[in-house]
Amino acid sequence: MAGDEEGLIDSLREYIEDLETYMEISRAGEILRRYFVMNAFDGALTMLGFTVGSYISGLRDPHVIVSGGLGASIAMGVSGFVGALLSEKAEREREIRELEKILFTRLKGKGSIVERANMLAVALAALTDATAPGLAAIVSALPFILSLYVPIAFFTAFIVSIALTLLIVFLLGVYLGVISEENPVKYGIAMVLAGLLVSLISFIHI
Repeated sequence: MAGDEEGLIDSLREYIEDLETYMEISRAGEILRRYFVMNAFDGALTMLGFTVGSYISGLRDPHVIVSGGLGASIAMGVSGFVGALLSEKAEREREIRELEKILFTRLKGKGSIVERANMLAVALAALTDATAPGLAAIVSALPFILSLYVPIAFFTAFIVSIALTLLIVFLLGVYLGVISEENPVKYGIAMVLAGLLVSLISFIHI
């Protein structure tokens, strides 16, 4: 039994090391960060625009806001998955062709470590692009979701939803600031201003 556990641990450790190697070769980390931030931002602002627009138009039904906002974010995620899968795959195949010219050898179709690393990067990019907007939208819609099951005033859910959305975009900005080694607060404020601009556009549109 102990031998089986040690073998499982060794296999898991080897698998993790392989993943780390693939991530380093494909430079997937920086790509996934971009996909996550961009699409989480889009998902949060989609929910914000839908919530504010619905409220201004007089809608007070949390069912409609949850289904409409999350539906739009899910559609965005599906579209993002297909777009990221195809575009990232095309980009990776181009890189492999260029590397083949430099090395004077064929890498594609031989199961090389470069090809496996690129396949992993493509899959992770598509999954990140698909899930990021939905995750952000779910957090933004959480007060309305809760109001379907517990007695929460619609206006309270509305205010808390906006606060959560602006918090999300602020944290995304802070994250970008940390990555760029710039002032995180400035990045966060810039993202919040973008969110408020969406609310203003929704108001003007109504």
